[in-house]
Amino acid sequence: MEDGVYVLIKKGDPELVQKRQFLRRDEYTIGRRGSQLAPDIAFSSPYVSRRHAVIRKIGNRYTISDLESKHGTEVNGTPIHQTPQPLFHGDLISLAKGVVELVFFAEGSELDVTREFSFPLLQSTVPAAVSSGLVINLERREIRLDGARIPLTGKDMDLLTLLYQRANQAVSYEEIMVSIWPERMVHAETSVPDVGRAEINALVYRLRKRLGKYGKKITTIPRFGYMWEE
Repeated sequence: MEDGVYVLIKKGDPELVQKRQFLRRDEYTIGRRGSQLAPDIAFSSPYVSRRHAVIRKIGNRYTISDLESKHGTEVNGTPIHQTPQPLFHGDLISLAKGVVELVFFAEGSELDVTREFSFPLLQSTVPAAVSSGLVINLERREIRLDGARIPLTGKDMDLLTLLYQRANQAVSYEEIMVSIWPERMVHAETSVPDVGRAEINALVYRLRKRLGKYGKKITTIPRFGYMWEE
């Protein structure tokens, strides 16, 4: 399982962007590199503290804690502190107000852990028979339009989940590739999956069609990727 757990560097030092750091040990520190200190995951930005945050494996779970950094650590936009914060597949880790961004990926049993929702579920407590509009229940992987359940393929649902969890945040083509097609990873450490832009665009087109008039919520970010707009 450990080989399927890693962080993808989404933003930071240019030479590190889109590289993966596999989490094969029980603890990884994140911080600013220096002449006498070498964090496990190191960046050069002066806004990142020397010892900024730490990812730990506790049992079969992964957590992240802030190490009293000057500019803070966030998970999915929520500030965290020294208390260990559980990490789940797809979580966005942000250091120093977005100077550095990493995405946590986990395969296997990590995906079987039930997580608390950190994003709104649209009318998910309303009975489907009387619901109107678009209802997204990610916990059940269920989508309804005006009360009628619409079928989605696995990758359709995976893409919707990724975009919806990151509502109002641009998601890059590379992150979509890694999230939706991990089975096509060619090289272990530095590559993104062997997926073309045309295949991503086709998946987005199909998902938009499935969502009917709500498909317009998926907006194109030119030369970057896509975003779910609330």
